[in-house]
Amino acid sequence: MGDADDDFDASGPLGTGSPELNELLGMFDLPAFARRGQDMEYSVRQVHDRCRNRRGEYLEMVRMRLRQWAAVAQGPGDWEAAFTAPIDELWRLADAQPPRWADRPASLRLRRAAARDLAASVRRFNDRWRQLVASLNLGPANRIIDHYNRYYLLEKECVLGSARLAARYFTPIPPFSHEMLLETYPPLPQPELRAERS
Repeated sequence: MGDADDDFDASGPLGTGSPELNELLGMFDLPAFARRGQDMEYSVRQVHDRCRNRRGEYLEMVRMRLRQWAAVAQGPGDWEAAFTAPIDELWRLADAQPPRWADRPASLRLRRAAARDLAASVRRFNDRWRQLVASLNLGPANRIIDHYNRYYLLEKECVLGSARLAARYFTPIPPFSHEMLLETYPPLPQPELRAERS
């Protein structure tokens, strides 16, 4: 066996025991504060992505009921036949496509039926959405945020050698709460149905 075989160390990174190579490889690894920042951003993004995706799924029935309402109403002013107030904002808040109104309104009975279905769908969405947000386990994300707020500056200061430089552009991240998520992704305003005259 030659000298080359004696230098081989299978336990080292990439199978090498060379200190010079190990030091060079270490130079390209992210510092602890940067990894902590990435972990925090990923965790925060994951919570928001989950909320947006589930909210979009839950809104599908509301969007369908909005399309049904538009199919029996002639325009945004037709709300007076079935609702106590305009419902224009529902399209935007539900991320629905702009309405395609009917050429002429359907009968009052059909408009009221579509309005009841829409109101019931919004109520179901709001109930399901509040339950989902209340059931979210925010503990893991909040632990990552807490560690970021506690250790990021210290780890960055160790790398930069200056507390002042480390603190530049640093903003503590508020922890998640169910209330904060409901403010960010609120329930829909509940349409009130106009009382039907006998």
